[in-house]
Amino acid sequence: MSIAQSAPPGRGINSEGRGWRRVGLVFLVLLTLAYGLPLLWMLGTSLKEAGDLATDGWLPSHPTTAAYRSFFATDFLPALRNSVVISTTTTLLSLGLAVPAAYGLSRTRSRLIVPGLVLLLVVQLIPTSATFIPLFRLLAQLGLVNSQFGVSLAQATLFVPFAVLILRPAFNALPPALEEAASIDGAGRARFLLRIALPLLRNTVLVTAAIVLVSSWGELVYSLTFLLEQDKYPLSVYIAQSVGRFNNTWNLLMSVAVLASLPVLLVVLAAQRRLRDGVTLGAVK
Repeated sequence: MSIAQSAPPGRGINSEGRGWRRVGLVFLVLLTLAYGLPLLWMLGTSLKEAGDLATDGWLPSHPTTAAYRSFFATDFLPALRNSVVISTTTTLLSLGLAVPAAYGLSRTRSRLIVPGLVLLLVVQLIPTSATFIPLFRLLAQLGLVNSQFGVSLAQATLFVPFAVLILRPAFNALPPALEEAASIDGAGRARFLLRIALPLLRNTVLVTAAIVLVSSWGELVYSLTFLLEQDKYPLSVYIAQSVGRFNNTWNLLMSVAVLASLPVLLVVLAAQRRLRDGVTLGAVK
């Protein structure tokens, strides 16, 4: 009897599974290093004294928070507040438009849906710089130039198509019998969407909201283009201006970067379980 014939059933499958797990572990380690090492350097640099930037290694020999304390007497906090307002408004606008649009598209049985979604993807490929003038003229007509709401509205034009493409398959995954049972009980489509569909798809909606929030938090071009007064600039513009302001004082610049990253990091950590469950987009418990 050959070795292959005498091997226990399933042994080859288990070996193959362990091999894939090892590959996944190696990929996870490489991904952690690729993202973790720059963050470690950023945090270590922010804790250094100005005189230790050229001599110390990645981690400071004498950690200090002097670079952080210096920013609470500057315009950092107003910029932080502006970022919170703009990113939160953008997320609410994007989901407020994308959720009903995705639900409507999932319940429409038309041959134009797929070509329309393909066209939506093609439109997303248009460079952002090509939309500056049309958006500026539109916001000027609406009286929203130099307005944080105008920036949020402009950013929503970027994120609504993405959110629709993410949410539509999730709505498609809902069993049709669920909506039929709700209609028998007298629930219309709006009530079904708000009371049944959204609670079931809360993880998917949360993942979409988190992606939009993080993307809006770091958006620079629209804020710099449509805002004309410095006291309305968000953190993304503040950091871009800090590059020239601090020159080679990297500890000050890295402290700004760390402080700007903390709010988003706290949001992701607070929603970690739901984000993990929402990776399987469209799954319904």
